[in-house]
Order: sequence, then structure tokens, then C-alpha cells
Amino acid sequence: MHTFTLRNGFLAASLVVAPLMFSACGDDDPKTEQPTVTVNYAVSTVGGAYPSQTTYIQGIADLNGTTLDTKNATEQASFATMWHYKQALYTSKYAAPATLTKYTFDPATGRPVEAGRLVVPGANTFSDVQFVSDTEAYASVGGGLARLVKFNPTTFITTGEVNLAKLQKTGARSTYYLGSMVRDTKLFWAVYYENSAFDALTDSAHVAVIDLPTGQVEKVIADGRTARVFSSGAVQCFSKAANGDIYVQGDGTSKVPSGVLRIKAGETRFDPTYFFDLKAATGKDCKGLYQFGNGLAFTTRIEDPSDSYEFSGPNYKYYKLDLNAKTSGGALPNLPQIYGSQSSLMRQFDDQSVLLSVSTKTENSLYQYKLSDGTVSKKMTLPGQLTGFAKLN
Repeated sequence: MHTFTLRNGFLAASLVVAPLMFSACGDDDPKTEQPTVTVNYAVSTVGGAYPSQTTYIQGIADLNGTTLDTKNATEQASFATMWHYKQALYTSKYAAPATLTKYTFDPATGRPVEAGRLVVPGANTFSDVQFVSDTEAYASVGGGLARLVKFNPTTFITTGEVNLAKLQKTGARSTYYLGSMVRDTKLFWAVYYENSAFDALTDSAHVAVIDLPTGQVEKVIADGRTARVFSSGAVQCFSKAANGDIYVQGDGTSKVPSGVLRIKAGETRFDPTYFFDLKAATGKDCKGLYQFGNGLAFTTRIEDPSDSYEFSGPNYKYYKLDLNAKTSGGALPNLPQIYGSQSSLMRQFDDQSVLLSVSTKTENSLYQYKLSDGTVSKKMTLPGQLTGFAKLN
């Protein structure tokens, strides 16, 4: 968990590029061509037990193999979160100072190589990153300072900061910024307030609406039908439909259920006519939201409500949802109970299937959900818990 306090000023390290060195060659010099390794996907997995964990990040050409190893991976000590933008990936582990490391892929070996670091002293980690364009991105930091910095993802230099004064709330011991979404000229960023007992300060969901042209917090919207919008990295709490509607998943509290809210296209308020009660639909509270068009979506249900952080072992199950009808299609077949608080992850790269992570005490795998008939089957064995998975473009 991160403890957030707001202060003025921060220092960010910029990318230093060494000058290119050229040497002249005669016409009779032998010419050797470096082999080119194709990398189409980026993957991050975590091995080991806390606190002795290692994150392995790597690139792969395709998804045809049945087993993935770490022979061509780059390592980071401890658990690290992964994001990606176009041909680069970005990671952050929990260790002061907060450091976002950019990686690109060596065409000769296919291995990730460091391409820069963004550092914010006074904080311990980057909690979420949102990319707008080749020159504009935003990242929240926590574990000490609580900031929302603006940076250029190409040059990897900070270019500004969003003033978060409007987001402060009396009585909050800590404020967390986890989960975000860009739509049109607005940046939507989840805000979670925690009291001195480490519980939710309020029984409401909160999302900050930030105007991108001015870089200012426009307002904070709240809804008491669910609460605690609090997921990032591998676990999503924001999802955008093809028509521009944004769906926001809240974990709930002891007083309000986990559920899904909607921000309609072109609007910056929660839709008062829409609420999907996940606890009522599935029988228990849920975490995460993964949407794949025409109302098809998935969540993970928390099987033992007293162990949402899974100290006693795997405690989540994947459930199918219909966002339009606001109903559940039940648990996905042929899947075990998984570690879902940090490593439930779903991605769609074609029109045939949805890929999902499965991590238990004895298994780390990638499964596929077939869109045509809803069947689930194992696709690939992984070297650890899947914490990041992206198609590079």
C-alpha cells in the first residue's frame, strides 16, 4: 500500500543519450549484416515469493509456442508493473525513488534494453501511466509524495505536473490514484480515499476529470452506488466501449456492493440511469473489468471475502458478464481458482479468442476463451505470474 501526501516541487531525471560515433570504412572492408529478431509481443512475468521476487520482461515473435521460458528476458528485482506504448514498454517496481524505466527491443537479439529512466524523488513507485500521444503522457506516483506528472514518452523528459489540490479530502489518511482512461480531450483518473483505520473514507466511487488542453483538474465526480475504484497494472477498473462509453468498476465496501458505473460518450458525469451490481449478479463481490465488444465482459469474483489480498492462497474466479443486460453468465468453465488480486489479466489480439492469465500455487499459464462457443483451453505454460502482456504496434 502507498501513503500519499501532497507537496510542492519534484525532480525528474531525463534521458541522457550518448553521442553516436562514426568511423570511415574502405570499400574493401567486409560488410556484416546484423540479424533482425522480430518482436511482436511484450510479456512480463514474476517469479519467487515476496519479498524475494524477480520480474522478467521479454519480447516474443508470436503466440504459437506451448511453453515460455526466461532465456531471452531482462530481469528486474522485485515485483514490477508493466505498461506499453507502441514499440516500447515501461516498468516500475516498488523502491524509492519512484522510477519508470523505458525499454525498447534490440533488433539483433530481441532482448529488452533500457532506453531511459524517469525518476521522482520522494515517492516509491509509479502507480499508473496513461499515454495520449508520442509526446504526451501522464503518470501518478505514490508511496510518499502523491503527484500526477506529465512527460514526453519519446524523449522521456517531464514536461509538467497536474495540480491535485482539488482532489484533497478532509479526514483522508492516504489518497491513492489507481486506474485511468483517456477519451477525447479529457483524462479520467480514479481517486480512492483511505481513513486512519486503512478502510474506505467514504462509501462512494470517485474519479477526477482532467482537462488535457489546460492540464487542470476540472472536477471530481462521485457515485454512492459502489465505491473504491482501485485497480491498475494487470487488473483493469476502466474499460471503453467502441461508441466511447466508459465503464468504471468499483470494489465496493461493507456498505455498498462492487459494481460497474458508466460515463456516457461526450459526458463527464456518472450516468444516473446505469448501474451493474456485480455482487447481486455473481453472488459475491468482484474485482476488475475486461470488455470485448457488444456487451461481452469479464470480471473476477472474490471467493472468500475475508481474504481479498490472498494471504491464504488463490481466491478469485473468472466470471462472464453482459454489460448491456447487466447479467452474469457464470464462472468460466475448466478453470481453477486463481491468484487474482494482482495477476488476473485478459487481452484480445484477434477476432477468434480472448487470452487470460491463470496463476495458482502449482500453475502459471495463459488460457484462451473461444469467442465462437465460449470454451476455455490452455494455450501456453508461463515461467511465473503474468503481470503484463501487450501487442506492440
